[in-house]
Amino acid sequence: MKITFLLSTFGLNGGVKVVFEYANRFVALGHQVEVVSPLVLLKRSSIKDCFRAVLKRVLDLFRAIFNCRQTSWFPLDKRVIVSRPFNLAFKNLNQTDIVIATANETVDWLVDYPIAENKKFYFIQDYETWSRSIVEVDKTWQTSFKKIVISLWLQRLAQDKFNQPSELVMNGIDLTVFNNQQPKQYNDQVKVLLMYHFLPKKGFANGLAAFNLAKLKNPNLTLTVFGAEHIANYTLPEGVKYYYRPQQQELANLYRTADIFLWPSLIEGFGLPPMEAMACRCAVISTDTGAIRELSDNGRTAIIVPPNNVETMAKALLDLSLNCQKLSQLSSDSYLNIQKFNWDEAVKKFLTIISG
Repeated sequence: MKITFLLSTFGLNGGVKVVFEYANRFVALGHQVEVVSPLVLLKRSSIKDCFRAVLKRVLDLFRAIFNCRQTSWFPLDKRVIVSRPFNLAFKNLNQTDIVIATANETVDWLVDYPIAENKKFYFIQDYETWSRSIVEVDKTWQTSFKKIVISLWLQRLAQDKFNQPSELVMNGIDLTVFNNQQPKQYNDQVKVLLMYHFLPKKGFANGLAAFNLAKLKNPNLTLTVFGAEHIANYTLPEGVKYYYRPQQQELANLYRTADIFLWPSLIEGFGLPPMEAMACRCAVISTDTGAIRELSDNGRTAIIVPPNNVETMAKALLDLSLNCQKLSQLSSDSYLNIQKFNWDEAVKKFLTIISG
């Protein structure tokens, strides 16, 4: 099959990472895959949008000169076709059998494509009300073509709010990258890992505050932070190292060398980092968001706390950091549990849906 994914960006984020995983695995099975991200995303574009498109095109030319693609942060298979048209008008696409919209803005274009409805799909990885108005986002959920979702809460939302059926395909994890064959070794110093993100919904401020509270009672706590953007508007505690845009293997090493991964997100479509951390034997304290309850059992393979509750998260971090036996057991049990979430099953189900 010829499969086209419509993306809002090629930038580093979890949703794009999942699409790239599928793209790699589809081409490995003999399919032709194209990932498309336009210079102008919105269907109703302004003069400012067009001006930005010119700047993006110039930047793309510089990247080409220095052999630095915007997708270079991910090991994307060279057989995957990467396209940067002016916009997502159908005339700008190569011939294809299947078109899959991802970000809600891409659905606006797909609606008018002159292809059969059973060749159009909407791959929903979040309820993206943070990207534009809720009215515009909701319209994309009400389209007639088939929806594929990545977590139970998104499937329930599709049914309960929009009366739309959907297919659930849970994300897998690349165990060739995110793994840890050796049992964890612990000492007095407990290493905490936290992800920075500029979006308030990711809860970085809460995670940092929870760490600071816990450290007041356990000075042996240390912190490492990673993220896809340069940190702004925050002052990290003295001695904290920040890893900017770590490559996949470097990220896996951060998980392996950390004892506890703190995931303070307020709203999440799925939440890949907790899964990656578990596969590297890093114990997880997570807010009750995204797919965490589908990935783990509270108290056995993760510690789940309410979103937007700094004190509760701090208490969970303090308790776990002071109980080496519990920390070790959580690390071991989560590592074993996460092995069942593999990409092979996800790819098989996804292909069955779109070829149906």
